[in-house]
Amino acid sequence: MKYRGKTFGWNKSSSCTNSYLKDQLKTKKSVVSQVIDKNIGYIRIPGNNDFAFKKVDSIANDITNHINKVNSAKIKAWIIDLRINTGGNMYPILLGLKEFIGSDNIVFGGFRNSKGESSGQWEIKDGKMMIDGIELVRQIPLKVPIRKDIPIVVLTSCYTASAGEMTAISLIGRKNTYVVGEPTADYTTAVQGFRINKDAGLNLSTDHVVDRNSKIYTSNIQPDVEVLQGDNFEDLKKDKKIIKTAELLKK
Repeated sequence: MKYRGKTFGWNKSSSCTNSYLKDQLKTKKSVVSQVIDKNIGYIRIPGNNDFAFKKVDSIANDITNHINKVNSAKIKAWIIDLRINTGGNMYPILLGLKEFIGSDNIVFGGFRNSKGESSGQWEIKDGKMMIDGIELVRQIPLKVPIRKDIPIVVLTSCYTASAGEMTAISLIGRKNTYVVGEPTADYTTAVQGFRINKDAGLNLSTDHVVDRNSKIYTSNIQPDVEVLQGDNFEDLKKDKKIIKTAELLKK
């Protein structure tokens, strides 16, 4: 609840004990991309604070530029690292990852209210990305197309939250797509603000998110392959989640 500029509420307790990633949240604020083992594209996307929707273009363009930086015909698989994506505005992240999410005429997620009724839909239709009826247009194109059904591994942690979780869910159910890492933070709801009077307002979680297979997420995302701790951004070849991902991709 907001009242005369002050916030009243509670803090959700967390059982997360990943001290390494907690420290990384303080300094790793930028998108990072590179090639692993000569044929795996890697991109790490942190959270953002674009709650006012003023940076949609710049965030989406930044993600696309990093994809273009490493993408080529040699890339056989992709790792999308959401371990330090604590949330923010999901719109530019989904827009930046549009070609990974799917091709034309696909509903890849949305929201359901307490009655199970659709209250928002995410789709790609006629080449356009539509989120809750709003068309998102990216300014920068991909230099090399993303191959349809190319293997993708999404990395998660207990700090993957809100928009980070929505991004993971947008990819879940896609062919050759897997989630590796830790259970996420459990902020899989849509929040709406309600005005009480000129001095007060209330934010409420009103809807749950669903994936492209209409699975409703009433709690956190459970990875397909659980790997706890062992993160190493300084040397990805020593990162346990990356090592497990490489093993999975070879299969």
